[in-house]
Amino acid sequence: MNKPSNKQLEQYLDLLDEIPTSDATHLATNSAQKKLQSYKRKKKIVINAFISVALLFLVLCGSVRYSPHVANAIAQIPGMKPFVDMIALDKGMVDILQNNYFEEINASQTINGNTLTVTGVIADEYGLLISYKYESKDDLSNITGIKADLKQGNELIQAGVGYSWSALAENTFTTENTIYAVTVDGIDYTVRDFELTFSLHEHPDAVFIIPFSIQNDIKPSKHTAINEQLEIDGQKFTVHELTVSPIRAQLTMSIDPSNTMKILNFGDIRLLDETGEVWGRIKNGIVGFGALEDETFGLMLESNYFRTPKSLTIEFSEVEAIHKDDAYIEVDWHNEQILYQPNNLAIDMALQDNYEITYKLTNYKENEFKTVFNNMIDADGTVYHSNGSWISSYEDYHQIGQTFEITKPPVNPVTLEVARYENYLQGSASLTIPLN
Repeated sequence: MNKPSNKQLEQYLDLLDEIPTSDATHLATNSAQKKLQSYKRKKKIVINAFISVALLFLVLCGSVRYSPHVANAIAQIPGMKPFVDMIALDKGMVDILQNNYFEEINASQTINGNTLTVTGVIADEYGLLISYKYESKDDLSNITGIKADLKQGNELIQAGVGYSWSALAENTFTTENTIYAVTVDGIDYTVRDFELTFSLHEHPDAVFIIPFSIQNDIKPSKHTAINEQLEIDGQKFTVHELTVSPIRAQLTMSIDPSNTMKILNFGDIRLLDETGEVWGRIKNGIVGFGALEDETFGLMLESNYFRTPKSLTIEFSEVEAIHKDDAYIEVDWHNEQILYQPNNLAIDMALQDNYEITYKLTNYKENEFKTVFNNMIDADGTVYHSNGSWISSYEDYHQIGQTFEITKPPVNPVTLEVARYENYLQGSASLTIPLN
């Protein structure tokens, strides 16, 4: 990263002086403050020492996860906001930055007075995380989203490309965010030239095309075979492999088809090293590969790639499950009738026009919003995936609506398969993996 000017450094130090510290952040921030105040007294030699914006950032990055004041301060350093956002949700990002596994790009294009800059990239064998900055001459508060594609060489990358866009406040003219590409099969980096295509939903004709190349070495993933079966309340599942890459870790798993209950979700999975330090489920971005009904599937965890633990313990709890006889609702769309709904599935559902369903859900976790169904299957076996949903939250319940991608009129009766429901197995399970 570029060295800060004297004026910038003074601004950052003054900003840090204003940060209130709590008990949770006192130790980390106090240590950082002492170092920074020392540099402040010696500001004449700061620029030709090791101090940079990156150092100021990394000294405090551990505190970002615990203090919104620290996060807000660091987010004001140019180029740092996307990483502050990620650190708050992904512990592994701290290690990536501390180990210099972020590659600066800073390639930009300007169209009609608006500028898109690809600020940097983090790449591993299974994906890329691209940070960008968009500077607009117009207010961005009316923008609802973006469209992005990624080419490797001259072809679209063989990976899923994802991105997010949060609603912006009025009089916002600059935003920073990330775009990710993820694949379960791995990325071949023989070709290291990429091209990002980017546009705003409201301005589809202004298409930014920014080429960039990756120069840094791609660190190989670490694979640990496990192949152990675990059991919670009589329901069995197998952990086949742990794969740890710089960006994320993945557990490859399968569920015993002879189980009496349908496992819907592994709510809380944790990796713990021998000191008790914890890495948990990914809270944003890609959270897994495949469906739990598949022969094998992958669940994503925060990465401890840059650590060298002697052992890892994997803990499973809050496993969401429902009896297989209760895992579906059968409907007749032609007559708008519910043909079968199990007594243990406590939702008040109605069929609407255009194959939309609405339902009231009283069993739910506070501040966690999810739909009950992923798809419906008609009598001919045609699968219709859910392609839209809305959720209204009230004091005692959620009101939810879902629509489905209708390629042809479904043949009745139609089965709505339960994908998520607040019913949990009572037990937990764990296993410990010795590492070399």
